[in-house]
Amino acid sequence: MDIKKLADVKDRFADYEKIFNSGDYDKAADILSAILERIEECTDERKAGTMDDTFVKKSDMDGRPIYISLNHVMEYYVYACYFEPETDVLCTELPVGEYYRTYGSLCLKLSKFRRAEDAFKKAICWNPVDLDSYLGLAECYKNLNMLSRYLDVTKQAYRFCCSRATMARYYRNMGFYYVARYNTEAARVCYTYSNIYYKTDNADNELKYLEQALNDKTPEYSVKQMQEILDKNEVEPGPDSKTIGIIYRVGELMMNDKDYRLARDCFSIVYDITQEAQLKTLLDELDKDLEDNNA
Repeated sequence: MDIKKLADVKDRFADYEKIFNSGDYDKAADILSAILERIEECTDERKAGTMDDTFVKKSDMDGRPIYISLNHVMEYYVYACYFEPETDVLCTELPVGEYYRTYGSLCLKLSKFRRAEDAFKKAICWNPVDLDSYLGLAECYKNLNMLSRYLDVTKQAYRFCCSRATMARYYRNMGFYYVARYNTEAARVCYTYSNIYYKTDNADNELKYLEQALNDKTPEYSVKQMQEILDKNEVEPGPDSKTIGIIYRVGELMMNDKDYRLARDCFSIVYDITQEAQLKTLLDELDKDLEDNNA
């Protein structure tokens, strides 16, 4: 990436943000599209991943270092564990993945679903562990009524769901899929399970819709019953323990490096999903240390 040729990109992105905030979304999309075309012209790096319609894998080996566009340092370790790169992994000088993801979200807003699909795929190639890009791509397939691809991408997104809110989103996605497939039992359990993780109006409204459509109240399932129904329909009953373990380990590494702010980020994510008392104690200690350091 020739950063000298791209010196004005951040300024142009700031211009995009001003136009977007003004409400002129079509003009904002044109500006962002031009920025991305400029980046493509000046970029020949080996991206962190490649993608066909729905399946993501590590980019083909060609001896060059891999470049990844991170949102947070923990993604570096998640990528290393899941994709097992055979060479050096370097970070891009510009947040290219974020730019593509932002463009994809804007195209979704404008109902330009094919453009959004292309943008989210490119964002994923720059960062194959970026959950928001997977969820955005799934939303494209939802609007395009491409249910098989919607399911494939949602299942890939699951690996990177590491908070109560994102797990709830996973179950809402699966609920939508099963409504579309007329599997109302699985759909009801998915929406109910979603609310256990993080209650939303969306899940409540979908449950009410199913009650009205079926003329039948939502059954009061036990947790065991719900987990059995999830298992029968190949829906994961909880977060991916491997991902949670990686994030916890990154927190430990940051503690060893005395980077307490990043350590707190990691441990707070793990605590959010596990609610372990020991982690709450550690987070309280980190908060006190950070407060003392800033005093």
